[in-house]
Amino acid sequence: MAGSSRRVLVTGASRGIGRATALALARRGDRLVLAARDEDALREVAREVLARGADAMVVRCDVTDDASVSSAIERALAAGPIDVLVNNAGVFHQAPFLAQDPTSQRREMDVNYFGALRVARAVLPSMIARRRGTIVNVSSIVGAIPCPTVASYCGSKAALNAWSHALRGEVAQHGVRIVVFLPSHTDTEHALATTRFDGVIALRADYVATELVRAIDRAPRAYAASPVFRAFLRLAGMFPAWAEARMRASTRSLLALPG
Repeated sequence: MAGSSRRVLVTGASRGIGRATALALARRGDRLVLAARDEDALREVAREVLARGADAMVVRCDVTDDASVSSAIERALAAGPIDVLVNNAGVFHQAPFLAQDPTSQRREMDVNYFGALRVARAVLPSMIARRRGTIVNVSSIVGAIPCPTVASYCGSKAALNAWSHALRGEVAQHGVRIVVFLPSHTDTEHALATTRFDGVIALRADYVATELVRAIDRAPRAYAASPVFRAFLRLAGMFPAWAEARMRASTRSLLALPG
């Protein structure tokens, strides 16, 4: 579908990687369905999309609520088929495991894992009926190479990875492609304000979005958001203890804090 005017639904489109991806797709001429909880922020992104000459539809969607997801996808499909779903909505909390609020840990799983399942469950039947479609599940490098201080987030993304690869085996026969996209630390406003990783350079959100669009076009099994991290993933597979040490080093200063 590269080069065509696809209709793409992006969850978590009001900010960060979701917003940057919507703008990158708009520059390609794709038609956007923008989904998130904050309708006012979505409308601002829609104005940016329209300024780039692309169409945008706004649907309020809370991925933790079955009824909200069902209503949002029903509205989106009533306006036309969805060619690509970008399951991007996510939450992230950084703290040593015992210092983290269990409520935050449960929310990470509900948004990052079950949220993606809810949206995919609502979209997949229409893709299967048309025998075409792509679902990109936005995971994280730490879903493949776990990192201290974000243990529950790692768990939610690892679950997303495993589910994605299993689902691929079920829907490939129906012409539906499943892609796991693995960004690393990204310079979104939220990430820069709430996380700390020693010696890790945050990728620009627009760069990550460009890589995500490339993943949509190529539909690989899994795709990391930079050549450096693609190499890191390969090395981690060969030298897991080395990769674990590197991840531990990236959180050394946080682990040294009192309490």
